[in-house]
Amino acid sequence: MNPDFAKHFIRQLRFWALHVPLNALPSFIISISVFRFDKQPSAIVTMFAAIAIFILGLATIAAMIPDLNRDGHPLKRGLRAAMMLRAWISGLSSAMLVIAPPVMTLIPDFWCGYLSAAFVEGLLKSSSAKVSTGTFLPVMLTTALEGLIIAIAIAMMTFFLCLYFQSRERRKAFTSAGSRAPLRRSS
Repeated sequence: MNPDFAKHFIRQLRFWALHVPLNALPSFIISISVFRFDKQPSAIVTMFAAIAIFILGLATIAAMIPDLNRDGHPLKRGLRAAMMLRAWISGLSSAMLVIAPPVMTLIPDFWCGYLSAAFVEGLLKSSSAKVSTGTFLPVMLTTALEGLIIAIAIAMMTFFLCLYFQSRERRKAFTSAGSRAPLRRSS
């Protein structure tokens, strides 16, 4: 566990409190336009509760990992770059949903939500377990599962960006150490 957990938790809480709602915005717009959750306030409150749980969970996990709190570390840089990419995707997706709603199937959040809702409805298998009813359990599980799918995608992007940043740093180290050409494999 990170010895500076309390200090890092506050910073991570601010970071995730900005990014998680931004990531959830396209799904929120879809839920209002498809499921008419604007007419079901309990469904909206349930979605906000799931988002709050995600913010606290991600802030806790990120504060416990020392490398995510070390300036200049490739893992931290990879996560920041992945979150910036996801922020752009969320912003553009939200704008597309507002301007041209028929393009909903082009939005990654639509497919994450569709898979989540299908899984939850298949898991619960009752008429009241449909996400469209707006009841607590299906909406909470669908929102949590969709958030988990998006978080896994962000973790994968972070992993590959971390590898990229590490290789770039190694290349800089080799060239600054006097090597004239980058290392190449011989055939």
